[in-house]
Amino acid sequence: MLDRLTAEGLVEPDREEVHRGRLRRYHRLTDSGEASLAAEARRMASGAQTVARRIAARRAGHAPLPAPPESPRHTP
Repeated sequence: MLDRLTAEGLVEPDREEVHRGRLRRYHRLTDSGEASLAAEARRMASGAQTVARRIAARRAGHAPLPAPPESPRHTP
């Protein structure tokens, strides 16, 4: 997965260190990766708000509210 994220420019290698005889590799988000992560967080938050509204409407005895239009999704 890290190879794919690196190839897509979403993460980049940060450093390597040996711990107890094993190599550990650390990566960090790129600016593009941070923007992609923020967009995904907004998409998920919007979905959570929709669920909360539908649950509240159901508990109140009303028909569920229509879902907002989906925004384009980036799949890293």
